Amino acid sequence: MKINIEIDCTPEELKELLIPSERQAEFAAKAYQAMVEAMGEAMVRQFSGFDPTGKR
Repeated sequence: MKINIEIDCTPEELKELLIPSERQAEFAAKAYQAMVEAMGEAMVRQFSGFDPTGKR
């Protein structure tokens, strides 16, 4: 699995994200949520043809 993350911000904004603060916590929460959603979509695609009941 390959995951790419694109962050569009200025150097000053990036410094704000990397120095511990409330904005860093907000960024971490958003990044985590995006990762969970992306992995969930990948898992759905991976197992979309799999039916554990055999009733396909």
